[in-house]
Amino acid sequence: MTRTPRAAIVGAGLMGRWHAHACRRAGGQVVAVVDIDAAAAARLARTCGGAAHAVSFGALPTTTQIDIVHVCTPGETHVGAIGDALARGCPVIVEKPLAPDASATYAMILAAQQAGLWIVPVHQAVYQDGARAALAWARQKRLRVFDYRACSAGADGSPDRADLVAAEILPHPLALLQVLSPEAFDKLAWDVRRPAPGELMATTVAGDVLVRLLVSLHARPTRHDLTLLADEGSMVADLFHGYAWQEPGARPTRLTKVTRPFTAAAVSAGHAAVNLARRTMDREPAYPGLTALVAAAYRALDDPHQRPLSDAHTLAVARARDAILRRASVG
Repeated sequence: MTRTPRAAIVGAGLMGRWHAHACRRAGGQVVAVVDIDAAAAARLARTCGGAAHAVSFGALPTTTQIDIVHVCTPGETHVGAIGDALARGCPVIVEKPLAPDASATYAMILAAQQAGLWIVPVHQAVYQDGARAALAWARQKRLRVFDYRACSAGADGSPDRADLVAAEILPHPLALLQVLSPEAFDKLAWDVRRPAPGELMATTVAGDVLVRLLVSLHARPTRHDLTLLADEGSMVADLFHGYAWQEPGARPTRLTKVTRPFTAAAVSAGHAAVNLARRTMDREPAYPGLTALVAAAYRALDDPHQRPLSDAHTLAVARARDAILRRASVG
């Protein structure tokens, strides 16, 4: 980057705070915080070195110079917040899902293109070291199974939000699957089961790969992982913590069957320890991949062609999410 990116954070809640952290780690500076809760905006602004703060974009001081906007508000407000950012001439990093559905997503992408700007959704799993290693491994193998599982506490205390939270989780695995298999992604036919609010399983076949996406707002313990199974072995990516570990597909013998639980546990524990040490040194206690995605977006301020995720990727994920949610509502 030729200069320090000046960022505005829209939404001073939990994700706004993490985006402010990622901004600083990626070499940016938070110069403004916007939130309808004036006190929340002021609190976050204080932690950002006295950034300007206001309850709306229009209420910011006219002298505030902003290069990029992070939208971290609830999903139903994204379209308006993105529109405000584009009107100000700023590209946008926006929490997932970018918009309520694929139609609105396309409209936002088109508005950005017409303004000579761009929008990047926060599909941070694509930028995790572990997930990237797992996908690279899968491309070199005869992949058989793509198995994603998420057990979330995101609706604890708000059971009426269970389906909404489940829908907000779907971009994570869909973004990874799109990166792994872009040529087949738009042609996938989904079978969906929704036995109860917040419980969803979507399955399909991508080429000759079995795909399962399982989301539960009630099962415990909480988890967020991707298992890739191939003829040559398997790879497990812990998406909560940002690391992956491989289990070779050794010729099965009585000894390997007996020792597998112990060797697998040892390998997993070793990778977890190394990952924890690395994240401690990198000051990345949560949301692995977010800082890397933000840094890539900041580099795109100099060269828009280098932005971390393409419009085609963003729209493909939104369309697949729509297809799954339509089938879930029918079931």
